Amino acid sequence: MKKKLELQLVEKYPVIFQEYNGDMRKTCMYWGFECGDGWYNLINSLCQTINSLINNKNIKVIAHQVKEKFGGLRFYYGIDSKQTFIERIDHKIRNFMFKRRWGVAYWKIIDFKKKFYMTTKEKISDAIDHAERQSYKICETCGKPGTTIGRGWRKTLCEECNKKDKNS
Repeated sequence: MKKKLELQLVEKYPVIFQEYNGDMRKTCMYWGFECGDGWYNLINSLCQTINSLINNKNIKVIAHQVKEKFGGLRFYYGIDSKQTFIERIDHKIRNFMFKRRWGVAYWKIIDFKKKFYMTTKEKISDAIDHAERQSYKICETCGKPGTTIGRGWRKTLCEECNKKDKNS
Protein backbone atom coordinates (compact mmCIF):
# COMPACT_ATOMS: atom_id res chain seq x y z
CA MET A 1 0.00 0.00 0.00
CA LYS A 2 1.20 3.51 -0.73
CA LYS A 3 2.75 5.27 2.25
CA LYS A 4 0.22 8.14 1.97
CA LEU A 5 -2.74 5.75 2.40
CA GLU A 6 -1.00 3.90 5.23
CA LEU A 7 -0.42 7.15 7.10
CA GLN A 8 -4.07 8.14 6.68
CA LEU A 9 -5.14 4.90 8.38
CA VAL A 10 -2.54 5.31 11.13
CA GLU A 11 -3.67 8.90 11.82
CA LYS A 12 -7.35 7.93 11.80
CA TYR A 13 -6.87 4.88 14.06
CA PRO A 14 -3.81 5.54 16.26
CA VAL A 15 -4.73 2.94 18.89
CA ILE A 16 -5.31 0.11 16.42
CA PHE A 17 -2.11 0.85 14.51
CA GLN A 18 0.07 1.86 17.45
CA GLU A 19 2.73 -0.67 16.41
CA TYR A 20 3.11 0.90 12.94
CA ASN A 21 6.83 1.37 12.16
CA GLY A 22 7.65 -0.36 15.45
CA ASP A 23 10.67 -2.52 16.19
CA MET A 24 10.99 -5.28 13.56
CA ARG A 25 11.92 -7.77 16.29
CA LYS A 26 8.60 -7.19 18.05
CA THR A 27 5.99 -6.45 15.36
CA CYS A 28 5.32 -7.12 11.70
CA MET A 29 3.78 -3.64 11.40
CA TYR A 30 7.38 -2.49 10.94
CA TRP A 31 6.86 -3.28 7.24
CA GLY A 32 3.55 -1.40 7.11
CA PHE A 33 0.50 -2.63 5.26
CA GLU A 34 1.60 -5.45 2.98
CA CYS A 35 -1.28 -5.29 0.52
CA GLY A 36 -2.49 -3.24 -2.43
CA ASP A 37 -4.21 0.15 -2.41
CA GLY A 38 -7.51 -1.41 -3.50
CA TRP A 39 -8.18 -2.71 0.00
CA TYR A 40 -7.82 0.71 1.66
CA ASN A 41 -11.61 1.20 1.92
CA LEU A 42 -12.08 -2.34 3.23
CA ILE A 43 -9.48 -1.83 5.97
CA ASN A 44 -10.88 1.62 6.76
CA SER A 45 -14.44 0.32 7.17
CA LEU A 46 -13.15 -2.61 9.29
CA CYS A 47 -11.40 -0.16 11.62
CA GLN A 48 -14.57 1.98 11.83
CA THR A 49 -16.53 -1.12 12.83
CA ILE A 50 -13.93 -2.05 15.44
CA ASN A 51 -14.01 1.48 16.89
CA SER A 52 -17.82 1.41 17.10
CA LEU A 53 -17.72 -1.98 18.87
CA ILE A 54 -15.20 -0.86 21.50
CA ASN A 55 -16.80 2.55 22.02
CA ASN A 56 -16.66 3.46 25.73
CA LYS A 57 -15.37 0.03 26.72
CA ASN A 58 -12.06 -0.80 28.35
CA ILE A 59 -10.81 -2.70 25.29
CA LYS A 60 -7.91 -1.99 22.92
CA VAL A 61 -7.54 -3.76 19.58
CA ILE A 62 -3.94 -3.66 18.33
CA ALA A 63 -3.04 -4.70 14.78
CA HIS A 64 0.11 -6.82 14.65
CA GLN A 65 0.13 -7.39 10.88
CA VAL A 66 -2.01 -6.43 7.88
CA LYS A 67 -1.17 -8.23 4.65
CA GLU A 68 -2.30 -10.21 1.61
CA LYS A 69 -2.01 -13.98 1.75
CA PHE A 70 -3.40 -16.54 -0.71
CA GLY A 71 -5.29 -13.72 -2.47
CA GLY A 72 -7.10 -12.50 0.65
CA LEU A 73 -6.66 -9.96 3.41
CA ARG A 74 -5.14 -11.09 6.70
CA PHE A 75 -5.60 -8.88 9.75
CA TYR A 76 -3.64 -10.26 12.70
CA TYR A 77 -4.45 -8.55 15.97
CA GLY A 78 -4.42 -8.70 19.73
CA ILE A 79 -6.96 -7.52 22.28
CA ASP A 80 -5.90 -5.79 25.45
CA SER A 81 -8.73 -5.86 28.01
CA LYS A 82 -9.87 -7.11 31.36
CA GLN A 83 -11.84 -10.35 31.31
CA THR A 84 -15.56 -9.93 31.87
CA PHE A 85 -17.58 -12.20 34.15
CA ILE A 86 -19.03 -14.10 31.16
CA GLU A 87 -15.56 -14.58 29.66
CA ARG A 88 -14.29 -16.03 32.95
CA ILE A 89 -17.20 -18.49 33.05
CA ASP A 90 -16.67 -19.33 29.37
CA HIS A 91 -12.98 -20.02 30.06
CA LYS A 92 -13.82 -22.32 33.00
CA ILE A 93 -16.41 -24.25 30.96
CA ARG A 94 -13.91 -24.58 28.08
CA ASN A 95 -11.21 -25.96 30.40
CA PHE A 96 -13.65 -28.36 32.06
CA MET A 97 -14.96 -29.74 28.73
CA PHE A 98 -11.58 -30.03 27.01
CA LYS A 99 -10.01 -31.80 29.99
CA ARG A 100 -12.71 -34.42 29.60
CA ARG A 101 -12.39 -34.39 25.79
CA TRP A 102 -15.88 -33.02 25.23
CA GLY A 103 -14.61 -30.42 22.73
CA VAL A 104 -17.32 -30.97 20.11
CA ALA A 105 -20.02 -30.48 22.73
CA TYR A 106 -18.32 -27.24 23.80
CA TRP A 107 -18.56 -25.78 20.28
CA LYS A 108 -22.26 -26.67 20.17
CA ILE A 109 -22.74 -24.71 23.40
CA ILE A 110 -20.79 -21.74 21.96
CA ASP A 111 -22.88 -21.75 18.76
CA PHE A 112 -26.05 -21.84 20.86
CA LYS A 113 -24.78 -19.01 23.10
CA LYS A 114 -23.93 -16.82 20.07
CA LYS A 115 -27.58 -16.88 19.00
CA PHE A 116 -28.49 -14.98 22.17
CA TYR A 117 -25.34 -13.21 23.33
CA MET A 118 -22.00 -12.32 21.78
CA THR A 119 -19.13 -10.77 23.68
CA THR A 120 -17.38 -7.71 22.25
CA LYS A 121 -14.35 -9.88 21.44
CA GLU A 122 -16.55 -12.27 19.44
CA LYS A 123 -18.11 -9.35 17.58
CA ILE A 124 -14.63 -7.99 16.74
CA SER A 125 -13.53 -11.43 15.55
CA ASP A 126 -16.65 -11.73 13.37
CA ALA A 127 -16.07 -8.26 11.86
CA ILE A 128 -12.49 -9.19 10.95
CA ASP A 129 -13.61 -12.54 9.50
CA HIS A 130 -16.22 -10.70 7.42
CA ALA A 131 -13.64 -8.21 6.06
CA GLU A 132 -11.25 -11.06 5.22
CA ARG A 133 -14.02 -12.88 3.32
CA GLN A 134 -14.97 -9.69 1.45
CA SER A 135 -11.37 -9.21 0.31
CA TYR A 136 -11.76 -12.20 -2.02
CA LYS A 137 -14.35 -10.17 -3.98
CA ILE A 138 -12.40 -6.86 -4.17
CA CYS A 139 -9.48 -6.13 -6.49
CA GLU A 140 -6.40 -5.62 -4.35
CA THR A 141 -4.95 -3.12 -6.83
CA CYS A 142 -7.84 -0.76 -7.62
CA GLY A 143 -10.76 -1.68 -5.31
CA LYS A 144 -13.24 -2.69 -8.06
CA PRO A 145 -15.07 -6.02 -7.89
CA GLY A 146 -12.61 -8.84 -8.55
CA THR A 147 -12.02 -12.56 -8.39
CA THR A 148 -9.23 -14.67 -6.96
CA ILE A 149 -6.97 -16.01 -9.70
CA GLY A 150 -3.76 -17.99 -10.01
CA ARG A 151 -2.60 -21.46 -9.15
CA GLY A 152 0.61 -20.92 -7.23
CA TRP A 153 0.71 -17.27 -6.27
CA ARG A 154 -2.93 -16.25 -5.88
CA LYS A 155 -4.23 -12.69 -6.27
CA THR A 156 -7.63 -11.07 -6.20
CA LEU A 157 -7.88 -8.78 -9.22
CA CYS A 158 -10.46 -7.26 -11.56
CA GLU A 159 -10.26 -7.99 -15.30
CA GLU A 160 -8.37 -4.74 -16.10
CA CYS A 161 -5.73 -5.20 -13.39
CA ASN A 162 -5.36 -8.86 -14.34
CA LYS A 163 -4.58 -7.86 -17.96
CA LYS A 164 -2.09 -5.22 -16.77
CA ASP A 165 -0.47 -7.78 -14.44
CA LYS A 166 -0.09 -10.31 -17.26
CA ASN A 167 1.47 -7.69 -19.59
CA SER A 168 4.05 -6.48 -17.09
